[in-house]
Amino acid sequence: MKHKALGFTLVFLMITVFCGVWGISVIRAAYVNEIRTVQNIAGRVITAYPETERVFAQALADMDRSSADSGADILSHYGYDEEERIEENISYIRVVKNLTLVLAFFLTATLTSIFIILYNADKYRKKQEEEVISVLDECLCGDYAYINDLDRMRRFKNPLFADTLVKIGRSLKLKSERLNEERDNTKTLVTDISHQLKTPISALKACFTLYTEAETPTDKEEFHVRCKLQMNKIETLIAALIQISRLETRMITLSIEKVFLTEILAGAINTVYHKAQKKQISIETADFENLSLNLDKKWTIEAIANVLDNAIKYSPEGSQIMLSVQKLYNYVRVFVEDNGIGIPKSEQAKIFKRFYRGNNETVRYEDGSGVGLYLTRKILEDEGGTIFVRPAGECGSEFCINLPCQ
Repeated sequence: MKHKALGFTLVFLMITVFCGVWGISVIRAAYVNEIRTVQNIAGRVITAYPETERVFAQALADMDRSSADSGADILSHYGYDEEERIEENISYIRVVKNLTLVLAFFLTATLTSIFIILYNADKYRKKQEEEVISVLDECLCGDYAYINDLDRMRRFKNPLFADTLVKIGRSLKLKSERLNEERDNTKTLVTDISHQLKTPISALKACFTLYTEAETPTDKEEFHVRCKLQMNKIETLIAALIQISRLETRMITLSIEKVFLTEILAGAINTVYHKAQKKQISIETADFENLSLNLDKKWTIEAIANVLDNAIKYSPEGSQIMLSVQKLYNYVRVFVEDNGIGIPKSEQAKIFKRFYRGNNETVRYEDGSGVGLYLTRKILEDEGGTIFVRPAGECGSEFCINLPCQ
């Protein structure tokens, strides 16, 4: 619209200038015509009567026009009268006609230009409105392909407006993807919870039935212990599920603070110390620089403790777990190496998935819900870190935990 307003202004300015120049030329032509008339009269009279030249000179110098009335009476007899209508003067008629034609032409051209500009502006506005409505309809239908269609966005003459539409589309697309992802995650979570709770609940039901049908106190005590064991499994599983749900729905937010690496590793080791002691497994730590990191202390301790707990669970009694640290440019890498059963290459990426448990018989025999390493991965990724596993020694595994240091 700014360009249209500027165009209108320039057109009217040109017309005004032209009319002014034309009006000045008309006035000058009339003035010259009068001068030539006087010159013609003077030439005729003075040529015929040379002695009247002095009289003409005095008349031209007479600023009071003292003889104007008598001159007007004389000239009126020859049709030269100031009361004569201008439309009867042939010389003036010619000038007026030319002026009228030019003004009519410019007025017609101006009105035509204004009409064409307004018509095109209205047509363009309607086209832009239709395009905007089309884009919004596509957004409502979940079709965001237009954000990558540069040719279509160039149809909008205002780059800021087109950029705003693209931003709106990207924001809605991102929110839609998140909603779909959350919906899929919810479905998967419900399915996984049902599957995970089914086994311990069935076992608890069977133990409780056998407990009620037991005939001796010894049998009752045995099935009572089994019921308590299944209840503990259910309680542990539900606690893990609650943590997963809170992390995935961002109900738990990480509180990043300055913390030293020794605090993290010491907290993780203390968390699993009793489990390691029961199996007489020693946890050794190599010398390392006590670095300052920006992490959530509580959740990072839990993440590393889950890795240590996993190592203790699948390592033989009397073995050793080794912790070491390597300083990289953007990360601090913590190694957790065990002498356990190892992890096949085909399962090294799967073990960090929710509820995944390996096919090894030892893994099936040990209690577990398959959520510990999944929680570790989620916590580390939310902090900007990563985790992966690789073979170590003859049969063990080495977990590599990358913690951001910047």
